[in-house]
Amino acid sequence: MTPGQLLDRLLPRWRARLGASYAPAYVDGFIRRHREALEDLVAQVLRQRSAEGGQTPETAEEFAAYDPVVARERKHDAGTDKAVLDRLMQQIDADFRAGYREQLILVNFGLEYVETRAEAIVLRSYGWDAVPLQLERPALAVIAASTTVALRDFFGRLAIHPARRGTLNHLHTDLFKVEAEVQHLSQELNLPRDTKERLGVLAKALWKRARATAAQRDPRSIA
Repeated sequence: MTPGQLLDRLLPRWRARLGASYAPAYVDGFIRRHREALEDLVAQVLRQRSAEGGQTPETAEEFAAYDPVVARERKHDAGTDKAVLDRLMQQIDADFRAGYREQLILVNFGLEYVETRAEAIVLRSYGWDAVPLQLERPALAVIAASTTVALRDFFGRLAIHPARRGTLNHLHTDLFKVEAEVQHLSQELNLPRDTKERLGVLAKALWKRARATAAQRDPRSIA
């Protein structure tokens, strides 16, 4: 749905809230004069919702919508493992209450974020500024000059900022290596993840292993 189409669906409700306070002719004129600005506002909201959902960005504006999300998630990621896990478990509990199946949430959301955070830890040792994103669907962002320049979505697709396409080719290679390293670490641990408690044990162990792996390549990456 385009911003214009969504605006057309919202306008009747907006008119209803105004009631008899404003004459219909005045409201029509206001909408006509400010239609472009109203559509831009709707487009901004749609881009922000898309970023919060971990949707794949394509345009420069869609990548920019991720910047405040990344800034927020960076602060959470910088917390202790316990704090990160507490937040993750709160989201899992909320999804349970919403009616989602337990195993589906533990694997498709919980485990996915646990592994994404481990990948971010290791990817930093390759020289990338990587931030794991705990969104509706976990994602991994790469930052340069305080701007989101790449995003790997829930399905493993890597999107590159339009202005940086052709300049980050080595990111594909590094990310492939990191994904394989984290999977190897997880297999070595061979820990169950079929309950929240067991997922928490796996998370702490995997993040510890990821930091050790990163430190072997570049000690500064975990500072």
